[in-house]
This record gives sequence, C-alpha cells and structure tokens, in this order.
Amino acid sequence: MKCTTVGLILVIIADLSQVVYVSMVDDEFEGSRTITVEHSFGNEEYSKRGTVVIRSLKGNKAHFTPTPDFEPRDILKSLKKSVKSDIIYRIRVPIKDGGKDFVSTFIPSCSLYESGLNDQLTLNFDQSGEVLGVSLVTQPGGCIGLVVPDSNFTDWKTTVDVMQTVSGPIPDTQTYIDKMNRDKMEKEKGGQTDNRSFFGKYWMYIVPVVILMMIATSADPNAQGGGR
Repeated sequence: MKCTTVGLILVIIADLSQVVYVSMVDDEFEGSRTITVEHSFGNEEYSKRGTVVIRSLKGNKAHFTPTPDFEPRDILKSLKKSVKSDIIYRIRVPIKDGGKDFVSTFIPSCSLYESGLNDQLTLNFDQSGEVLGVSLVTQPGGCIGLVVPDSNFTDWKTTVDVMQTVSGPIPDTQTYIDKMNRDKMEKEKGGQTDNRSFFGKYWMYIVPVVILMMIATSADPNAQGGGR
C-alpha cells in the first residue's frame, strides 16, 4: 500500500514538473518576432539600421542586431555633418510586421555624437502585439559641445527594452445600474407621494413661530395704544 502511494506521488511530481517546464518555455518564447528599425539623418531617405529580435514581450527579452553592411566610419561622416548643420536624427519602426504604417521619434544628432553611438531603444506594444510607440535616448544625453575621439565610434552600442501595455480594470456598469434600479424600487415601495400643501406639511414649525411673535408683540409697550 505504501509503495502504491509513493509511486502515485512521484507520478504527480513528474507531471507537475513537466507543466512548469512547458510554462517556462512558453513564457520564454512568447511573442517571438523580428522588427526592422530604419533611420535617417535630417531629410535623407530612411535606410535600414538593423533589426530588433524579440523573444518575450512579458519578460522584456530582446536584442538589437545591426545590418551586416554597417560601417561605423560612414556613419561617423554623416553624423559629423549632421552635427555641424544642427540636423536631427530620426528612427522609425513599422506598426505591424511588413506594414507601411510607422511610428517614429528623433533626437538631436549632437546627442548621438557626444554619446559615442551609445543609445537605448524602447518599443511599446499593445495587447495584440502592434507597436504603439518608440523612443530613443542616448547615454549620456544632451549636447554640451564635447569633441569625441574617432576611436569611440568603432561600433554602435544599442540596448533594447520592450514593454507591453496592461489592460486596466473594466468598470462594472451593470452592477451599478442594477443597484440604482433596486434603490428606485425601494423608494417607490417605501411610501406614497406627499401631496399636502406647504402649511399642511410644516404647520408644526410655523405655529410656534406665530405664537412667539404674538407674545413678543403684546409685551412691547410701544406696540400698545395709550393716552390721558
């Protein structure tokens, strides 16, 4: 009997471990997708900068991969030219994979230059997996007129954060309407409408006031007539 019980426990533990393992795997790889990131200096046409590979939205597991033909020297030339002309740097990502609608953002080119190509990209998604917005910041940020050595531009150091919006609580309007209906029915059952006149409703307040006024008037000697 004891052997049977122990065997049953072991089977249950094995099943639970499989469920936990499957759950961890599903969570780790949920929402796996690849998103193209495009960039532009000023009014130039957008070109591919790289891709964001997302393994999990819930777990914020994503990394950025630059395009294979990326050349820091070419980027540095465009970047220095943009800084000199005070031009902004733009990026954009498609709302849907392969779609023609984009969300975009921009930063001053001088901010990207003074960071030595060190930036952080953040993508926001809705519950269906569509991109809601994109933001870009440099580390450090701002433009204070630093002169950065060319040796700092050997690679583009980009980190990625992905966030998914969480649905807020839905107001229980039906319960509120039902409560209002119950309150209305209770008021209707509680009594009939009072159709009495104003004096009929409040005579107990009016009569004492009238009596007090009469007493005060009779006690006032100026109010009494007199003569010799």
